[in-house]
Amino acid sequence: MSVKVFPYFQPIVETATGRIAGYEALARMEDEDGNVVSAGGLFSDQAIAVKERIVLDRDVRLQALKQLELLPENTFLSINISPEWLKYLESLDNLPTLDMIKALAADPSKVVIEITELDGDIDVIQRLTEKYRASGFRVAIDDFGTGFSQLDRIALLKPDIIKLDMTLLKSGAKDSRGSSMVQMLGELASKLGSKVLCEGVETEDEYYLALSCNAVYVQGFLFSPATAEMLSPDTTVENVQNLLGHYRDRAVEATSRSYWRAEKVKSELMSLREVLRVADAEDDLQHFVAADHLIRFYICDRMGNQISPNYENSDRGWIRDEGHRGYNWSWRPYFFELLGSSDMENRLVFSDPYQDIHTGLRAQTAVLFVDDSRILLADLRDDQQESDLFSGFTAMPASWIPEIT
Repeated sequence: MSVKVFPYFQPIVETATGRIAGYEALARMEDEDGNVVSAGGLFSDQAIAVKERIVLDRDVRLQALKQLELLPENTFLSINISPEWLKYLESLDNLPTLDMIKALAADPSKVVIEITELDGDIDVIQRLTEKYRASGFRVAIDDFGTGFSQLDRIALLKPDIIKLDMTLLKSGAKDSRGSSMVQMLGELASKLGSKVLCEGVETEDEYYLALSCNAVYVQGFLFSPATAEMLSPDTTVENVQNLLGHYRDRAVEATSRSYWRAEKVKSELMSLREVLRVADAEDDLQHFVAADHLIRFYICDRMGNQISPNYENSDRGWIRDEGHRGYNWSWRPYFFELLGSSDMENRLVFSDPYQDIHTGLRAQTAVLFVDDSRILLADLRDDQQESDLFSGFTAMPASWIPEIT
């Protein structure tokens, strides 16, 4: 092939400092007009012979590794390697990247090997990652979240860095269910002991979503495109500080609205509790008009057994649903959090936000004592207009237990 492929370097930004922590080497080439464009498509182009694609891949990798001597202090270089090429090796005892590092007399601890897909033989991929680690490299897994079949592989490989799939990040910034998915994956990655990297960050909302899923690193056009030379580590600091300032301002505003709403909800539930304290009030609720955001309520005993029907709030008044009577809810965290509080009579506990399976609405459950033997559980619609990126602020925090006075 006559095409010339060369590396450009996109900064990987550390969220805690705003500094560039590393650089991903990305393949580039010139188009017919002399413009620098991505060369990524070449490596999967079936019209190009496999051996030629492997030569291109190794060539651009070697060019990138030669730049290690120019790597700023306390930063790393991330290079992509596809396990697809492994089947063309005679043995895992001779890995081209290791040979390149040895020939350059370079420090492998400054390099992150980014595994670009996990669909191959997991035993081979595990041997590959172990060999890289034994040689001093760190390992990253790309596009985490594209398929749940990856979960067992991630746990087995124990990568140092997990890169969340950028398509999930982009959809999550626009949709509450998508944002919940990204946050869940970010939490899972952190619990597995891996640092989370969100790539493809192009907007402020995508950056805020990255923060909400515990991203240690972020990468994308919001900070910098890939460039021919590695930028100074301080290049992105001012931009990140400004972004964090906007984030804090919006979060504080959302938190204020959240506490205002919590006080309003508290007052409404106190009124409902007084109605329920009257004998036979469960059978005579027609005089209690609930706010629209109250989806339903029901009553449990102290053991968590549901002793009432669900009372569904509708424009026709309260609708009784006997389908859940006898269910036990004591295993839910907010239930035993209420039981464990020091002043049970005067406490109100909120669950984490969730998607109500019956209505499809975003909701929370509030829990408080009716009397010594009964507990009120109320499912509330989260009708805040703030972006779901601030869901942790717009909803009442599960750990927040306001006093009822």
